[in-house]
Amino acid sequence: MSREPRPCTDPIEAIEAAIRSLSDADWHRLRQASRILAAKVPGLEAESLLFGALERTLDGRRTWSPGKVDFVGYVIGIMRSLASHELTRRGINTVCLTSSVQLLGRGDPEGAVSAKQQIQSLRDHFCSRQDALALAVLDGMELGCDGPTLRAQLGLGPRDLETVVRRIRRAAIKVLPSR
Repeated sequence: MSREPRPCTDPIEAIEAAIRSLSDADWHRLRQASRILAAKVPGLEAESLLFGALERTLDGRRTWSPGKVDFVGYVIGIMRSLASHELTRRGINTVCLTSSVQLLGRGDPEGAVSAKQQIQSLRDHFCSRQDALALAVLDGMELGCDGPTLRAQLGLGPRDLETVVRRIRRAAIKVLPSR
């Protein structure tokens, strides 16, 4: 009588199994996202950001729900949170608006809050679809990176970047409230 492997019930075992099962493409996406997110914070190393996210997951400071969230998207979310926390700690405001997505934002605090909510809505949309590339491009656009910079950082061709930007624009039309 053969036994089927039991699913991991220990959260740490599940995380370790998820890390071991990451493909080369998954690692590439994580490294791309860490480079873009680390670029937001002066002096923050991309590798430190990535391994800081993994460390917080392994030591239990961050909780992963395997059935609900893709591991790569989860780690990218932690990196985004860590970078944001570091910016807040340093008192750096990064609410930048991109003309490519044409998010509304006024110079007043209400406009900044609205813009931040709109950006978060787009991030949530792409997280739910496990679209790490769109998240990385959106982060780069928020930073004000131009096309050549984004292509170089993400290893994309001109048409590849245009395709992702179109995907972001279509999502903005669907996800964001009418202006």
